Amino acid sequence: MSQNFFIFVFVLLSNLWVWKIFGQNLLLGLLLVSASVLLYRLIIHKGAEALRYIFLVLFALLLFSQWQTTQPSSLTLLDNDQKRVQQMRLNEYPPIGISIAGKKLWIPLAHWFEGRRETIAAFRIKKNFSEAIDPMLYFFANHPRERVGVEEFEKFPYILLPFFIFGIFSLSKKFRNKSLALSLLAPLVLISFIGNKNPLGPFSLFPFLAVATATGITKAYKKIALMPKNKFKPVLLALFALFALVFLQVISYAKY
Repeated sequence: MSQNFFIFVFVLLSNLWVWKIFGQNLLLGLLLVSASVLLYRLIIHKGAEALRYIFLVLFALLLFSQWQTTQPSSLTLLDNDQKRVQQMRLNEYPPIGISIAGKKLWIPLAHWFEGRRETIAAFRIKKNFSEAIDPMLYFFANHPRERVGVEEFEKFPYILLPFFIFGIFSLSKKFRNKSLALSLLAPLVLISFIGNKNPLGPFSLFPFLAVATATGITKAYKKIALMPKNKFKPVLLALFALFALVFLQVISYAKY
């Protein structure tokens, strides 16, 4: 097993998210891990074309599972509280009108921005999209923006967040790779339209998140390896110890 792949396996298995999925749905867990491994091979090692087709099939099944297990949220219907807020916002708009031939023509600007179904749907899609791309959802159980009626849980140990961000920048030049672009954009589009009410979270984004985080750790490791030997091992051991403490903390929070 190569060093880079070992790091990827470490990221793949050292999070509560994948074990939560395995605990609730074994087939979904196997599908998730298989799609993640294939994506890693296609991005890092540029696997054969046959692997690309297998990945597309598995990823399509993953998206289908996301759709089937997510409680769909209407893009246009408003509950009573949302109607109250909408009415308050409508009342905040000043009356706008223009005079034409001595007559006042009122422009329903407030209705265009707050009342039309198309506008409501656009804001809902934007809200769903914003929630799906928020790193706090994956590394801090969405704190401090916990959602009512949604079970929040820490998907990746928060100590991995800097490596995830580093990995995003490292992969930025590879977004021309169709498999990588698909693994990010397809789930975001799906979740933007169906919403985020899923007990397992937006798991169709897991392959991209795992690959990005593993890439960040790999790049960081290579930089640390350039240190003198008398500093390299202590720094590496300190990082492992810190990760172990954070992981135990995450487990204790999830259990108790």
